[in-house]
Amino acid sequence: MAKMWVRRVVIGVSCAPLVLVSVLHTMGRSGDFGVLGRWYVLTGLAVAGFLAWGLVERAIGWATRPGE
Repeated sequence: MAKMWVRRVVIGVSCAPLVLVSVLHTMGRSGDFGVLGRWYVLTGLAVAGFLAWGLVERAIGWATRPGE
């Protein structure tokens, strides 16, 4: 039972970077937040979003691996 909670916590924590990057990217696209709207910042945030999504996929893969 404790392993189930650890797996859920790992998945939840792995979502935090994706949430942060998504919020910053949305703020940049709105145009009200200065440098966040620059192309070089938005490109970096997009790349960080892809990496954060990969982290979520790895965490889910670890938490749902068969045989345990």
